[in-house]
This record gives sequence, structure tokens and C-alpha cells, in this order.
Amino acid sequence: MRIFILLIILITYPICATAQEVNKVVAVVNNEVITKQDVDQLLGVLYAQYVHEYTGDELLQKMEEVKKDILRQIIEDKLILSRAKELNIKIREEEIEVKLTYIKDGFPSEEEFFKVMDTQGITVADLKNRYRDQLMMKKVVDFEVSAKADVLPSEVREYYEKHREDYKLDTKYKVSHILVKAESEVGFELAKVEAQDIYNRLKDGHDFGELATKYSQGPNKEQGGDMGYVEEGDMLKELDEAMVALGPGEFSSPVKSQIGYHIMKVEDIKSLGYRGFEELQNNIKNILMQKRFKERLNEWLGELRKEAYISIK
Repeated sequence: MRIFILLIILITYPICATAQEVNKVVAVVNNEVITKQDVDQLLGVLYAQYVHEYTGDELLQKMEEVKKDILRQIIEDKLILSRAKELNIKIREEEIEVKLTYIKDGFPSEEEFFKVMDTQGITVADLKNRYRDQLMMKKVVDFEVSAKADVLPSEVREYYEKHREDYKLDTKYKVSHILVKAESEVGFELAKVEAQDIYNRLKDGHDFGELATKYSQGPNKEQGGDMGYVEEGDMLKELDEAMVALGPGEFSSPVKSQIGYHIMKVEDIKSLGYRGFEELQNNIKNILMQKRFKERLNEWLGELRKEAYISIK
């Protein structure tokens, strides 16, 4: 959901400017003007965030970069508010009071609230007008965008089937393993030869467990190399890659790792299946609705722009 920027600003961006500069018109939307002060006030919101992340010239550069985005968002807010007025959308006084109470409750006391308001030159009437506009914009977007961004059950099911692999549960592999250790460069060459010899014996039909017990230097040699059930990610990356490429009863050619050469055998594979549609359907519906809302909002704003007079100075 788009966060509207027509918000109460209680921290201002430190700008030194003359009255003439402050009132300079930077854009016109239909019969309404946007001044430099409008942009600078909203920069205050971002300044309060960025001042903790950037300093000096980097901070100033960051603030300059976001000015265009802020102007674009102010223009969009003007267009949305204009549309709300066209539709004669009304806001009850009680709705505004709820928001006013919420902001008051964020202060240690009501006295502190009015002190900050006075410091910033903001009256309660100003604040109410801002909240009225904010609520009007939300209502018109709900009416013209959100209400038309619904998703059919068939679309949710289609998305689930199309992305089913994303919801696959972990697969377990029953693995046996032969390790020929190596440390030095010469040791790796010798280990490679020995591992290749073991691999050739396996191809000739020798029993994997017997060869593991006899030749493996791994921790499970006495169990015939049996490692039990493992999941992808439990072992070295090279061994994982070899394991997932095998089917039940298959063994790999020698695989080199940082500790030597390995031969992997997959005895069994247990697929735990997929997360159920019923479990995921609400989450999928939200994904689709957010996507559709964003698309519809952009289309709608584009339509409002086409119908409006917009001049950027």
C-alpha cells in the first residue's frame, strides 16, 4: 500500500532561505501551486531518517537526490485529493479526532504536544486539515483502486500450481560415503588415484559398504560409510552437489574437496512433498492483491495525470 506523504511533520529540515525563496512556485497542478516550502517541509521527514545514516556532504547530496521524488509524490497527492473532492468524499469529524488523539498520545503530555505544535507554528486546525486530506485520499484510493484489485480464487490456485516448486519441503537422502583423505599436493594426487581405483571396483559390482569399511577414512567407515539421512546443506557444497544429482542406488565418481576425495552413494530418497494449498492460499492472495493494487494504482495515477494540467518550473 502506498504511504501518503501528506503527514504531520514535527521535525523540520534545516534550511536557510528568504521568504521569497520559501514561497517560490516549483510546480502547478490544475489551479493549485506547489512551493519550495512544500517540498522542503517534506524533506524534513527524510532528513530525520538520513541524519542518523549520513553526514556532511554525503547527507546534503542524499537530500538533493530525493527532491525530485518528493515533488512527484506531492503532485500525485494533489491529483488524488482533487479526485476525492470531485467525488464529494466527506470525512466525519470523529474520524479526524481519532487520528488527533493518536498523535497526542505519542507525547509525554498534552502540554508537551501543544509546545511542539507552537514551536513549529502548527495549529490544531492545521493538523485537522492535514488529517482530513489524508483520510480523503485513502478513501478515494480504496474506492477507485483497492476495490478493483480483487483476486479470483482461480487465480490464487493458478499461482500456487505455477510456483509449486517454491513451496517444496526439504528432501532427505540416505547416504553412504567413502573418503580418501589428503593434505599435501602429492597427497591429493595419490588420493585421486586411490579413489579412482575404488570407483572402478564399484563399477565392477563390488559392495559399497564393504569397500567403505576397508578403504574409507571417514568417521562412518565401521558402519560401511552409512551417514543416515541428510538434507542438502548438511555437508560440504561439493558433496551436496554430487548427492542431489544421484538417484536411489546410484553412486558418484570421485569428488574433490578441501580434505580429499569422496565417493557418495544415495541409498534412498524421502521427498516430504509440498506445503498445502490451504495453508498458503491467504498468503498467495495477498501477494497477488498487492501486485494488482500497485499496477492499478499506477494506471489510475497515469489517467489522473493525463486529465490534469501539470507544470513543473
